[in-house]
This record gives sequence, C-alpha cells and structure tokens, in this order.
Amino acid sequence: MKTTTYVISTLTALALAVLPASAATYTDATGDFTGGFGGLDITSVNLNNDATSLNFTINLAGDPTPYNWMNYLVGISKNLFGGVGGDANATGGWGTDIKMSSGGMDYFIGAFPGFAGYSLKTWDGVSAWTSASGASSETTSSVSFSAPLASLGLSPGDTIKFDVWTQSAGNDVLDALSDNVSRGFQNNPFDTGANALSYTVTAAPEPGTCALLGLGVLAMVPRVLRRNAI
Repeated sequence: MKTTTYVISTLTALALAVLPASAATYTDATGDFTGGFGGLDITSVNLNNDATSLNFTINLAGDPTPYNWMNYLVGISKNLFGGVGGDANATGGWGTDIKMSSGGMDYFIGAFPGFAGYSLKTWDGVSAWTSASGASSETTSSVSFSAPLASLGLSPGDTIKFDVWTQSAGNDVLDALSDNVSRGFQNNPFDTGANALSYTVTAAPEPGTCALLGLGVLAMVPRVLRRNAI
C-alpha cells in the first residue's frame, strides 16, 4: 500500500511538473491612491508566461466591476532604440503623458476591462505607435489580460523592464506599481525613470505537449495499481 501511494504521488508530481512554472508577483503599497476608489489602487501584480503569451493579473484593493471608466496600463521596455522609446501621448498613442525614460517604452498596453478589451501599441522607433487589440477581463478584486509573446518580440531568455499603472478617463497615472507615491485624481505627467521592474521570459511547453504528457503520466496509474495488487 505504501508503495502504491508513493508511486501515485510521484506520478502526480510528474504530471504537474509538465505545466508552465514561470511566475512572479510584484507588490505595491495599499492606499497610495487616495481618490476613494479601491479599484484604482494596485496591491500586487502577478506576471507569468506560457509558451505563447505574457499574462498579467493586476490585483486591486477594491472592486472595479461597477465602473467602465477604469483603465489598467502596462509599459514595456526592451531598449530597442538606444533607450529612446515612445511617450503614450505620441501619435497613435493613449493620449496621456506617460513615459519610461530609462530604456524607452517600446510597447504599451491599455486595458479597459469594463468593455472587455485592450489596445496593444508598438513604438515605430520614430514618432508614432501602431495598434492591435486583445481581450481583458475583471473580477471583484482583479483585472487580467494576456499579450502574445510574438507581438512583443519576446522569446525565452529575454528580459523586459515594465511598469503597471491605473488611470481613469481624463486622468494620467493614479497609481503606479513602480512607486509608493500617494496620489489622488490628477493630470500630471509621469515617468517611471529608473524604477521599472524586471521579468525574464522562460521556456514553457506548448499547451498540447502539456496535455499529452499529463495524459501519458496519468495513464500509468492503473498499470501501477494492477502491478501492486499482484
């Protein structure tokens, strides 16, 4: 019996081991947004990748679901253009004065989960952003969205610098993951500067590979049970 239990536990561990394991959590002070809406106050951000996507979950101090005017923004720097990237206020951008002067902002994600979408903007290296779209979702305490690694030019081993911000319609940064500065509703320019956070993309098996490996491992369980019953 002990042998059977040990073998099943081992096989279960192997099945779990084939799943993507790359993940990081970045915490932020609670209460540094003072405007009274907890859905704009970041408490932490979970960032991970699988074989195809970079996945963000922004955890919040309050419920964003009653409001469709709350926006959740991400800036990504790969230092593509000698450290000179785009301002979110440039042509084709988000219309708000946000930049990453250290390394340059090469990609910008503006999520509007109240309408279940996001805009992914790519800096052209000169003067403008190009746009693509994707889906976002929200719960009573978080907002989530995923961006294709290919759209961000990312491969396993690549390291990005990034920041996450909240915003309401008509305002600039209200809360920033990169600092604990106290802010209310305001329209001041924002620069992450040298405070950007880092994340390294890791290799992960394709979803189909995970499923096949998992099924193969689980298929061994009946055989082990029969062997140990003899």
